[in-house]
This record gives sequence, structure tokens and C-alpha cells, in this order.
Amino acid sequence: MFKKCKQKISYEQIFQFLLGLFVLLIPWQTRWLFYDWPLGIELWQYGRLSLYASAIVLLLAGIFFALSHKKELYFSRSKFFYVLFAYSIIVSFTSPAPLVSFYYLFLIYSAALFAYLVKFIPKIFVYRAFLFSGLIQGLLAVYQLFNQKVVANKWLGIAEHLPSTLGTAVVEIGDQRFLRAYGALPHPNILGGFLFVVIFFGIYLWIDVYKKSEANIFNKFFKKPNFWNLIFIVIAIITSTYGLLASFSRSALLALLLSLFSLALISIFKRNWLTVSIIGKYLLIFFVIFWTFNSWFSGAWSARVDMNGRLEQKSINERVSTLDQLGWDNYQTAFFGQGLGMNTLVTLKKYPDQPVYNVQPIHDIFILLFAEIGLIGAFFAFSVVRKVVKSANKIDVMSTSLIMGLVIIGLFDHYLWTSWTGWTLIAVGLVNMYKHHK
Repeated sequence: MFKKCKQKISYEQIFQFLLGLFVLLIPWQTRWLFYDWPLGIELWQYGRLSLYASAIVLLLAGIFFALSHKKELYFSRSKFFYVLFAYSIIVSFTSPAPLVSFYYLFLIYSAALFAYLVKFIPKIFVYRAFLFSGLIQGLLAVYQLFNQKVVANKWLGIAEHLPSTLGTAVVEIGDQRFLRAYGALPHPNILGGFLFVVIFFGIYLWIDVYKKSEANIFNKFFKKPNFWNLIFIVIAIITSTYGLLASFSRSALLALLLSLFSLALISIFKRNWLTVSIIGKYLLIFFVIFWTFNSWFSGAWSARVDMNGRLEQKSINERVSTLDQLGWDNYQTAFFGQGLGMNTLVTLKKYPDQPVYNVQPIHDIFILLFAEIGLIGAFFAFSVVRKVVKSANKIDVMSTSLIMGLVIIGLFDHYLWTSWTGWTLIAVGLVNMYKHHK
């Protein structure tokens, strides 16, 4: 009996360790590329199929969770989820490229597994793992910005990026090309989105530190929260903020500022002055960081937000041009969609003279959702979100503000729908509404 109990505790510890490790590995693109889809002499970027190291760690975490929670493990009795699963399999078979659609389906269900597993460990544990991961990415981003180079490392899944290379994400200041930081991620916008979530979790932890200090009589008397815990949180938030600015991601910055404004406004109405105070302190830190950043890299962010700049005009035109890729040419595509991951392939077949590298997915995940999974798939997707919201014990202000930020990013970028990192961020946003079991 004692051995069984000891073994169960061991499985639980391994599960928590692996899930924490998974969070740390989310930004790293180490992967096994097992299939390339060629289109003529070029490779189709969204047809590159690979197994991420982080996904392997997540699956291992799922196995040890099953071993340590045999009695708690259950399968949904809802017919809805069985119908959804069967429908997604059948529709993927009818896709123009079934293997690719099944790959994206695997990413979605893996992200769903993450959302499920996160409910069984404390929120604080997950948030601290994200904060530590953001600290590493922020330091890496600042290093890349100052060195104006992303050094390649195949073991870490990092490709080389130089400002002089065409196709590299840059900011133009006059006739000078200025590299945007990538971190360990495949694009600066994804780095910005990841660090937005990290900063948000950091503010949650900052608030939590003060709440715990108020609950402790000794700390309450001396008005001192856990000093070293607070130092770690603030340093990680500062570093992540520098990293977000180094990515020059407008959507991530907009998401951060509007989410904080929303959180502050609702907290004022609820008379939650602690949250208002922490947001005020962070905004003061943010403006100091922004000022120092602009003193080091003068004109960089001004050029980024100047909509009359050449690259900014090109970026806007590319985004607008993708909106005609909805592709509802008949009843089949309207109801069932183009197929998961098929938006660029369908567009390339429609316009064969376009260079493969020049065609990107629709830069709005909600329109992209309708394009790839159609009206029926969209009904299932929104039903899942509705069930998550309905089953949540209590949706706090932090959750709604975080989701609002992800929605803002989704209105301007496609990576939340088309990348493994994006799906994990969506999973975190939705599961954050649940009251955790521990």
C-alpha cells in the first residue's frame, strides 16, 4: 500500500515537472521535420510538417498524468464532443491535402490536451513557468537587437536572420534596415504575442504577492511582501517588456495597452484598488522602459507606427489583399471550408502565377477560421468556446482582459491559428477562465 502511494506521488511530481518544462519549451522551435510539400521548384511553407520537442514533452506529461490520476481520469459523456471529433476526422479526409489537415488537427488536439492538463496544477505554477520562459526570451530578444543578428542553431530550432537579407523582418529608418528581434520564435510578431501573455501573467503574480502579504499578519504589519519573489517578478516583467518592444510587434503592443486599460477600468468600477495600483506601477515602469528604448534606438518605433513608411504600407497592403482569400466559391467551401491549413494552397491553385513564398494566410484568424473550416466548423468552434465559458466556475477580470488581448492580436495576425505556439496561447487564454482543481 505504501509503495503504491509513493509511486503515485512520484508520477504526480513527474507530471508537474514535465508540464512546467513544456511551458519553458513553448517558444523553442526544436523539431523533427518529417515531411515537405513541394509546389513546383519551391517548398510550401504551411505544408512543412514537423514534430516539436515541446509537443513530445506535453504527450509525456499526459502519460504521467494518466498514471497518477487514474481515478480522476474520465472521458466526456457529451455527445457533442464525440460528434465534433468524428466530424473533424471526416472533413480532414476530404481536404485537398489530407496529411496536412491531419497535422493541423493534431496541433489543435495537442493544445486541447494542454488546456486539460493545466487545470490539474496551480495557476501560480503555470504563470511562474511562463514568466521564467519570458525572461529568457526577453534577454535573447535584447541580445539580438543590440547585435543586429539572429545566430542560427539547428538544435534550438533557430534560423539565421540578418537585416541585409531579404525576407527578414526589419524596421526601415531612412535608408537603414533595422532587425526586429525574433527570440527563439519564427517571427517577431509571435515573440511579441508570447511576451504579451507573459507580461499579463507577471502582473497577475505581482498582484498575488501583495494579496498574500496582506493575508499574513507579520507582512501586513510591516507592509513588506515576499521580497525576492517580487524582485524576480518585476525583473522578468521588465525584461519581457524590453523584449516585446524589441520585436516591434504593433499588434502585441496594442493588445497589451488595451488589455491593461480594460483591466484598470473594470477594477476601478469594482473598487479593486490593489489591481489599479499595480497596473499604475507597471505603466510607470513601461513608460520609463519605452523612453530608454527610444533613447537607444531613436526613431525605430516612430518608423514602425508611421503608416506612410514603405514597409508599413507594404504590410498593410499584404494584409488587406489576403482578405479576398475567403474562397466561398460554392456551397461545399461555404459549409465545410477549404480544409485545415489549406488557405494558402487553395489561393495558389487559384492564382498559379503567384510565387509560393508571396502567398500568406488571411491575417485575421476569425475570417481565416470561416475560410478553412466553413460555417459548420465555425459553429462547432464557437460551441466549444461557449461550453468552456459556461462551465467556468468564475470568470475573473484578468481572464476577460487577457482574452480581449488575444482577440486583438487575432484581428491583425494569423499565427494564433497557423502555428503551434499560437495554439498553445489560445489554450492558455481559454483555460485561464477555469477554477483549477488545486
